[in-house]
Amino acid sequence: MDSLLIYISIAAMMVIIPGVDTMLLVKNTLAYGPKAGRFTVLGMAAGLSFWTLIAILGLSVVIAKSVVLFSIIKYLGAAYLIYLGIRSFFY
Repeated sequence: MDSLLIYISIAAMMVIIPGVDTMLLVKNTLAYGPKAGRFTVLGMAAGLSFWTLIAILGLSVVIAKSVVLFSIIKYLGAAYLIYLGIRSFFY
C-alpha cells in the first residue's frame, strides 16, 4: 500500500510539473503572440498524433529493431534540435 501511495504522489507531480512542450508554448506565445501559440499547439498535437499512429501501426517496433533506421531518426532529431537551439540565439 505504501508503494501505491508513493507511485500516485510521483505520478501526480509529473502531471502537474510543466514539461518542455509547455515551456515552448509559453515562449512562443509571449515572444510572437497568441497566433503563434495556437500554431505551436497545433504542431505539438500533430507530432503526438503522428507518433501515436506509428505506435499503433507497430512501426515503432521496426524502428527499434533496425539499428540503421533508428540511428538515422536519432541523428536527424538531434540535428533538428541543434538547429532550433542555434536559431533561438538569433531570433
